[in-house]
Amino acid sequence: MNGQLSLFEEENYEVPSTPSVPFVDEVEIFNNTFGKPNNYEANIPTKKEWMFVYDFILEELEEYKAACEAGDIVEVLDALCDITYVSLGNGAMLHGLKDKVLPAYQEVQASNMSKACSTVQEAIETVTVRAAEQKENCHFERVGDAWVVYRTRDKKVMKSINYFRPNLKQFFNGN
Repeated sequence: MNGQLSLFEEENYEVPSTPSVPFVDEVEIFNNTFGKPNNYEANIPTKKEWMFVYDFILEELEEYKAACEAGDIVEVLDALCDITYVSLGNGAMLHGLKDKVLPAYQEVQASNMSKACSTVQEAIETVTVRAAEQKENCHFERVGDAWVVYRTRDKKVMKSINYFRPNLKQFFNGN
């Protein structure tokens, strides 16, 4: 920790054996230090508890907006770090999701990447389907090794015909 005061050694904490998860481990230590909840079984806590996290996330989003409007890149970075800390860290520890966050994130990433088309034919078919669904023009462009279909009006990325939704239930019941 460059020049930052470290009051406690991480080894002093007794926590259940859970996988190391960047951005969540640090909040787990914070929560131990300051007497905040660290849950290790998936749950929906009391409304008071989850509303605290919800309101905190909204507060950090407002700080992000204000920093962008002010053109203050340092405060943008601060807000993004705080949003991650609160949403991913506090949220995962409050809801007992630490062991699920990383594989779930990877599943969401795979799903998001499935929006890209791997062939021109897939892109052509995707344009046809999405343009009909949207009742708007769509087009595709080559981006690196993929073809990406966009709604022409605003370049919103359209889902490939081979897009798949993330299966997050698998992290709760093994399916």
